[in-house]
Order: sequence, then C-alpha cells, then structure tokens
Amino acid sequence: MDVVVAGIGIAGAFTLNALSSSLDVVGIDKREKLGYPVECGEIIPTKKEMKILLPDLDDYSLFDIPKRYESNRTKEMHFILPNGKTFEVDFDMHVIRRDEMIQDIARKSGHKVLLKTRIVDYDKNSSELRTTNGVFSPEVLVASDGANSKIAKKVGVWRYELSPAKQYLMRNVECDEDVIYMYIGKKIAAGGYAWIIPKGNGLANVGIGFRKEYAEKGDNIHKALDRFVKDYPYSKEFLKNAEVFGKIGAVVPIDLPLEKTVYDNVLFVGDSASMIISHVGAGIPISMVAGNIAGRIINEYFDGSVELEKYDLFWRERMLDVMKNAYFIKKLWDGISKNDEKLVKYFKLVNNKDMGLILRSKIPFKLKVAKYFIPVLNLIF
Repeated sequence: MDVVVAGIGIAGAFTLNALSSSLDVVGIDKREKLGYPVECGEIIPTKKEMKILLPDLDDYSLFDIPKRYESNRTKEMHFILPNGKTFEVDFDMHVIRRDEMIQDIARKSGHKVLLKTRIVDYDKNSSELRTTNGVFSPEVLVASDGANSKIAKKVGVWRYELSPAKQYLMRNVECDEDVIYMYIGKKIAAGGYAWIIPKGNGLANVGIGFRKEYAEKGDNIHKALDRFVKDYPYSKEFLKNAEVFGKIGAVVPIDLPLEKTVYDNVLFVGDSASMIISHVGAGIPISMVAGNIAGRIINEYFDGSVELEKYDLFWRERMLDVMKNAYFIKKLWDGISKNDEKLVKYFKLVNNKDMGLILRSKIPFKLKVAKYFIPVLNLIF
C-alpha cells in the first residue's frame, strides 16, 4: 500500500482529494458515517476573507465553496463583552454542512474508504498501523486522526494544550441570521468563548469553549452552557423559545503547531498537528489547506521529485505566521480573562477597527506593546 490516511475529517478528506488516482490509497475512519457527529461550529471565511487571513497562499481555489455545502452565509461577527458592549465587525462567512462536505470530497477522491475502523496501535519502528480492520504497512502514513491523535501519542509528540468544547444544535433560535455572535466572560465561557452560529431557518449551533482552570471552583462546561442558553442576559433573548435537538462534545487544540510534522514516513495534518487559529479555535480552513498540501507533496514524493520533509517547509511558509499571531493574541487574552471586570476595562482600549484585525489574526500595535504592561495594568485595574 502506498498511502493510508488515518482519520477522515476535514484534513483527511482534503488529503484524499489531493492524492493522485495512480496511488494505492485507503482512508480509514472510526465513524459509521463520515463527518458525523459534527464536532465544530461549521464556519469557513469566504474566499475574500481568506486572502486577508492567509495572505501567503499561492492558490485560493479551495475556498470557492460550492453552494450545496452551505446552509447559511453571514455578513458580520458580533463580539460581546461581559457587560454587553458589542463590537460589530464586517466579516463574511460560509456556514457549511460539514458532514456533507467531508462525505462528498472523500467520495470524489475515488480512493477506498474503510469506516468503523479504529486505530488500535502504531509501531513507529515497524511502521505498522494496527486497526480493528486489520494491519496496514503503508509507505506513507497521514495522521489526520484529530486532537486526541493516537498516532501522535505513539510517535511521542502529543503534548499540545486542548480546550473542551460543547455544543447544542438548536431550533427556533431568534437571532439575526446574517450575524455570528461571539461572547466572552468567565460566567459562561471561562478561558474561552461562547457562540451562536445561525445555520438558517431558525437553526443554530450554540456552544462554548471552556477551560476549567479559568473557572470558579465547582463550575463545569455543562453548567456553563446551560447558563448561556437559559440565563445569560445577552444571549437568552435569542434562545428563549429555542429547543435543543442535538448535543456534541469535543476537544480543540489551542496551542502552537507541532515543531515538526514529518517523522520518517508519517505526516501530521490538521488537529493532530495542532494546526489551529488558536485564539478563536478555527481549524477548518487550516485543515483544508494542510490536507491539500500534504496530498500534493506525497504525489511528488512518489514521483521521486521531493522528500516528504518538503511538506513541513511548505505549509509553514504559507500558514505559520498566522498561527503564531493567533497564539500571541490567545496568550494576551489568557492574561486578562480571569476577572470579567478587568476584562471589560482592558477592552476600553480596543476599538472596532482593532477587533476587526484581531478576528483576522492581525496584531494591532497596541496589542504588541500591551504584553509588556499587562502585569502593571493588572495591579491598576
């Protein structure tokens, strides 16, 4: 076997899609149905926004998102502070049907896919991948098995920070369907943020990211999400008549990417490599690009024109700076987010233009200098 793609989420599907039909490839996934359950907010910036977000790409055609994958198109992002102050930022987003997108892209690749196939073990010495559906010894292994990557653990590189997330799928949500709502505050999203992402026709993904070390003693993600839905003054009006008809839980990497993503014949792609825009937990566009790059480099490797290490160089040239910016913003955020009153005071220094830059992983000058003054400002505030 030439290639095994282990895990077919966004990263795995886009890797399969980029791999040459001349290669002997199999994709494996633990699920009975690809992409289900949907373990994310399902948003992708439009092509126009991606040119700003990832300015070093050489091709943006991946972001010509077919209409059939889109459940809604939003025009703004509203960022709501614990005191209700709202930043309104023009920002175009596709709200996608992530499961259908993954299924369609994997199917169109033409490569074989084995479902209900769990990774049991990976032996890095023999390069054998043991699964519930047999043993594979591929020449190249793509580890796209998510934030809890078993392959990363077996290779010995799994040590990035994760954040738990929980999401309800709700109907009868009464918000502006042109707007994605992001909320911060210790009461409803300690160490993270909460969201309402309208999917159209009164449906929405409603969830939170939550880090226990930033929360009050005894609080947890389940209590916090229910407070956000039922009691929080700046969200409950949208959700007062809403009904939960789906629930999911997941973990999201919120760290810098792995220092190295190629180990012998193993390539780490997407969440398994902690490839993430960490301050907002955005992984779909990064995984799309990384999967596409991985597939193209593997094709060149089998043609004999490059070594697999080119993958490490190639994706870093195009995306690493954005991830570093996001991590810088996240670390600043962590430094001010343990107290809501202080958080509100800090955001008095931020205007709408600044927030637009921050949401696009750009660092306003005032944030660049803020890191030197936060210890002092914490004493003043």
